[in-house]
Amino acid sequence: MGAGLIISFAVTAFVVDTAFNGVGLPTKSLPKDERMRIQFGSWMIQKFWAPSMAFVKISIVVFIKRLFSSIRTYVVISNCLAGFIAAWALAALLTNIFQCTPVQYYYNKDLDGHCMSGQVQFFQVMGSIALIEDVIILCLPIPVFWKLQINNRQKIALIMVFSLGGLVCIFSLMRLIEFRQFQLTDLAASSAKESIWTCLELDVAIICGCLPFLNPLVQGVRSKVRSNASKYHSQPSTGSNLHLHTMRGSKGEFRALGSDCGASANSINPNSMATASHQSSYAENNRRDYDQHSNNIMAS
Repeated sequence: MGAGLIISFAVTAFVVDTAFNGVGLPTKSLPKDERMRIQFGSWMIQKFWAPSMAFVKISIVVFIKRLFSSIRTYVVISNCLAGFIAAWALAALLTNIFQCTPVQYYYNKDLDGHCMSGQVQFFQVMGSIALIEDVIILCLPIPVFWKLQINNRQKIALIMVFSLGGLVCIFSLMRLIEFRQFQLTDLAASSAKESIWTCLELDVAIICGCLPFLNPLVQGVRSKVRSNASKYHSQPSTGSNLHLHTMRGSKGEFRALGSDCGASANSINPNSMATASHQSSYAENNRRDYDQHSNNIMAS
């Protein structure tokens, strides 16, 4: 999948380059240098499209093979399909490179050369084969998914993930239809929509190939969010609250008020308050007795 993604960047880059040079306009209305850049971009798109699609499709087929490795029929079908896709991509690449002699003649008509007959028909055949491959990959896992011992909701979710590949089939079909208006003599005007469908087909195929691997990531993020939320709700409320501390000294026992977080001000024990008040009165009486005793001594 990674190789297909990297090569797809080149396809997108050449599509954007041809757009900046006037693709979609009549070829005769464009300057010579812009016509040549559009023709060169179209030639390069053909070179990168087949290998990129092949890497993406083979990665999906390998994933299906590993998913159903216990079913021998699927292993055999996956191996055959991967080999067929590789052969298709190689044939498309070599034919696209050597469709003209010399190869530069495709985008530079100032050279002496010629191109093979039936170029447009060749593009249509390669596109038709690509569409058939997409349909096979799309339908391959559905029978097994439907027989899995899971609830209907999970079955539908799995089928929907793979059914998104139906978009690839639609874009591939639209690209194939555009080849009916493809004219090599007016490449700038006739290749605009075909380039758009090529990009959409390739990019959506990459997205569909990555979707099955996103579920563990999504589940991990969801569990992390839930964990943080539970920690937040389980935190105790804070506030400045009072409680009694019991402290022991060398001359007796006394109680004092302290400040702390985590206990309520209403949680002060009334008995503790009464005890503290009683001890305070007792100390005051002792002080008065001591003062009276001292006065008697001085008087005598």
